[in-house]
Amino acid sequence: MCNLPLEIITDILSRLPVKSLVRFQCVSKEWHSLINGQDFIKLHLHRSFKSNTDRTLIVQEQNAGIPFDFFSVSFHDENRFGKRLEIYQPLHCSNTSTDIMGCCDGLVCIYNQWGEVIAIWNPLIRKYRKLPREPIEKPSGFSNSWPISLAFGYDSHNDDYKVLRVVSFFNMGTPGTEFEVKLCSLRLQRWKKIEDQWPNKEWSICSDSLFLNGALHWLVAVNGQNPENIVAFDLATEKFRVITTPLKAATSCLTCLEVLEGQLCFIVIVDEMYNDVWLMKEYGEESSWTWIYKIEQGVVGSTFEYCKPLMCSKNNGKKILTEECHRYRTYLIWYDIEKKTRKRVKIRKLPAMFQTATCIGSLLLLDGDNVTDPTQKNNRNQSPSEGLNLLVKGVID
Repeated sequence: MCNLPLEIITDILSRLPVKSLVRFQCVSKEWHSLINGQDFIKLHLHRSFKSNTDRTLIVQEQNAGIPFDFFSVSFHDENRFGKRLEIYQPLHCSNTSTDIMGCCDGLVCIYNQWGEVIAIWNPLIRKYRKLPREPIEKPSGFSNSWPISLAFGYDSHNDDYKVLRVVSFFNMGTPGTEFEVKLCSLRLQRWKKIEDQWPNKEWSICSDSLFLNGALHWLVAVNGQNPENIVAFDLATEKFRVITTPLKAATSCLTCLEVLEGQLCFIVIVDEMYNDVWLMKEYGEESSWTWIYKIEQGVVGSTFEYCKPLMCSKNNGKKILTEECHRYRTYLIWYDIEKKTRKRVKIRKLPAMFQTATCIGSLLLLDGDNVTDPTQKNNRNQSPSEGLNLLVKGVID
């Protein structure tokens, strides 16, 4: 190995899973310096996306009391999922829960409402960094505010990960709403007020946020009506824009936004009867909304209250992994678009109800703070010889 050129070692290492690379840091000072370098971290992330490998489901238990538990399940292919592994999140608090607010490049934005603490967490390498606290500035004449909305994404123009906070203010029985919008840079560890105005003061946020194509997105609606618009915030220009949804949903429908195969995905669940899924083939072009598939209740042997697409199969993309919720139970289901068949994913010891987030293997935040689990003893470090043996095994596999 000592005789191999550095570029070949770099090429080999950049193709390996994150957990192996974390161990290989102790092989030598040279390897430690290489793996911790920003150029290598970006190369590894790029190859993870390109090869569509090293994916993990982060599972957050629901309705289990406080605090909720988190688990990770590695995803190899549509027939093989790894074991459920409990993971310890950094904002653990005995009397309140921590929620996932968004994911990007293997990083997870989590928020503890009781402590009003926001952190960016890499669950696969157990590193995190807290964001500075920022007070909410209530405008004069307003006495109430809705719970804050947080969104997380990557600004490629400035090579920075950022969190956007939106707070809406109102008075009971009085028309009119005001918004406070602030942005925090992970690199600068500083908040700033966004001067660009919220597009419409009658619009309230009615979905979780998602990141795509350098922008943050929410579904918005007026007075509890079903959403007809999407508000997008460009992290580079710091400007809002409005995108129209592909159809006007009936009042009995549920709607949500997701990202599927790198495209904006709009989902309509019609009165627990069927699930319609649309993709925006060309980002920002409203005419490119394309209907992809429908899952009808009963036709595929399923009844569900909620059905969220998570990812496509690696091989031909004709199967969709979905998260289905029905009668206080959550299931992971592979749905075949062409054959209209479904197959339940069996993973032992998953909680009865859970929500999932999809993470790509990433070395980002290697220089962050360690997440420590007081219930477990620290594993001993790998020796250089063990590291080399694992590297050879990884390359052969």
